[in-house]
Amino acid sequence: MSDVGLAKICRKHDIPIPPVGYWRRKETGQNVARPPLQAPKNGTETLDIYVRERLNPEFAALAAEESPKVVISEELSHALVTRTEKLLSSGKENEKKLIVPRKGAASHLLVSREQLPRALRIMNALFVALEERTQVVSWSKEEGAPLVVSVDGEAVMFCLQELTDSVPHVLPPAEGKHPWRAPKWDYKLTGRLQFRIGNLPHSSGSVRGSWSDGKIQRLENCIGDFVVGLKVAAAAIKKNRLDNEEWSRRYEEERKKREEEQQRAEEHKRKAEFVTELMRNWEEAQCVRTFVKALAECAGQLELTDEERSDIQQVVDWTREYAEFLDPFSDLPDSIDEFVHPEKRYPWLNL
Repeated sequence: MSDVGLAKICRKHDIPIPPVGYWRRKETGQNVARPPLQAPKNGTETLDIYVRERLNPEFAALAAEESPKVVISEELSHALVTRTEKLLSSGKENEKKLIVPRKGAASHLLVSREQLPRALRIMNALFVALEERTQVVSWSKEEGAPLVVSVDGEAVMFCLQELTDSVPHVLPPAEGKHPWRAPKWDYKLTGRLQFRIGNLPHSSGSVRGSWSDGKIQRLENCIGDFVVGLKVAAAAIKKNRLDNEEWSRRYEEERKKREEEQQRAEEHKRKAEFVTELMRNWEEAQCVRTFVKALAECAGQLELTDEERSDIQQVVDWTREYAEFLDPFSDLPDSIDEFVHPEKRYPWLNL
C-alpha cells in the first residue's frame, strides 16, 4: 500500500500523521513530539484496512485505462433494457423483496420495485456505453439464458443488484406452533445498488469484481470504471481459459504417455509369458521324446507277445505325436506369427 493512500485514510479518520522531516529528525536523535490520537467523534471506532493484492502487469495496464464519461438518459433506448423492463414491471417479489419475472428470467437485474426505474436507467447507459466501444451485449430468448457482454472476444456475465441486509428471523406468536415453516432470515432492503461480475475466475485474485453505492459514491458515477473493469475481467477470464486449456493439454499428454507405457508393459509381459510357454513346451517335448526312446528300448529287451508289442507300440506312436504337438519348432512360423501378431488369434486386442 502506498504512503499516500495510507495518509488519506488517516486524515479521513482524524488520525495524525508524521510531518515532513519527522523520521529524519528522529534518526538524528532529536527530540520530536508525537501528536496524541484524538478521541473519535462517534465513540469507539475500529478501523479495518484491507490492502488489495497488486494486479499483474497485463491486468494493471488495462485497469489504468481512462474511464469513459457516461451520460445517463431519462429515456430507455436500448432494446434489451426495454425487454428487461417489460419482464420485471409485471414481476413478483422473492423472499428478499426483490423483483423477479413471473415467466422467464432476468438474472442480470435483481432490485426492488422502488429501485427498478433507477436501475434501468443505469443499465441503459451502460449498454449504450459498451456498444459505443464495440462491446456487444447479447441476451438469447431461450428460457433462462443469461445476458452476456462480449469483450475482446470473451463472454463476461454480470448483474446489477440491490444489496440487502439479513437478520435472524424472530418467531411471532402466530408462528410458534409451526416453527419449521418459518424462514431462517429476514431481509431488509438497503436501496444500495451494485454491479457484480458473475463469471470472474477465483484465480484472478486482485481483479476487481464489484462496484457499489457508498456513503458518498453513487453507482451512476461508477459506470465508466465498470466499463474498464469489464475489460480487465475479460482479460482475466481469457487467461484462466488459456491456462485451463494448457493444463488440459498437458494432462492429456501425460495420460496418453501413461497409457502407452502401460501398453508397452503389458505387451512386454505378454511376450515374456509367450516365450516362457514356448520354452516349457519345448522342454516338455524333449522329455516326452526321451521317454518314448526309453520306452521303445525297454520294450525291445522284453519277451512280449505280438499283442503286447502292438499295445506298447500304440503308446509309443501316440506319445511321439504328443511330443510333436508340444514342440513349438514343429510349426515354427505359426508360433512366431502368434508372437508378432496376437490380434489375428485374439481379435479383441484390436478394440
